[in-house]
Amino acid sequence: MTLYLSGSGGQQVLTDDSSLLNTAVFTDAGRRYNLVSGSAGTVFTGVNANGWTSNSGSYGWFLPDVGLILLSGEALDGSFISAEGIGLNTTRSFDSASFNQGKIIDALNLSGDSSNGFTLNSKETLSSDYLFVRARNSEFNFSANPSFISGSTGEVLFSSFINNPKTYITTVGLYNDNSELLAVAKLSRPLQKDFTKELLVRVKLDF
Repeated sequence: MTLYLSGSGGQQVLTDDSSLLNTAVFTDAGRRYNLVSGSAGTVFTGVNANGWTSNSGSYGWFLPDVGLILLSGEALDGSFISAEGIGLNTTRSFDSASFNQGKIIDALNLSGDSSNGFTLNSKETLSSDYLFVRARNSEFNFSANPSFISGSTGEVLFSSFINNPKTYITTVGLYNDNSELLAVAKLSRPLQKDFTKELLVRVKLDF
């Protein structure tokens, strides 16, 4: 995560400190990381580079599991030179209309170029499993649609299904031991099936 903030006191580029932690801090809202000076997960190094530390210890918190960024007004109020802030000039009184939210919006869009705003990078680990489904030459050569069979005599209504029927397989269903349908896989194109062919379909399951 990269957060660009600009104000009268300068500009700050912030990121979370997840790269510095061996284990995340967990709260009722999920994981919690500090906002520090840096970009795209890389923390800046140097004198007081990790952020404002007078009282809060950081510029705020990043809570990725609930999609929330909490900023410290006191940390951002100082000037860039004296206190590593941006001169945001927030009002932290409970009984005044300070329009702090508008100041944050202005800080995100002050310059109107690509150096403002914020970007998010995400990473997800996917597990994959491969299943092989075999259709033997004697299987799946007839339609299961009841309209192909006469309701009164049980005879096949279409002569093309009598001697050498041909079907086209388009879908594979995955069932559990209780014959309950769990997943459906669609083939990239229909595969022709008759008594002279066997099909082996590989299904990739991501979870």
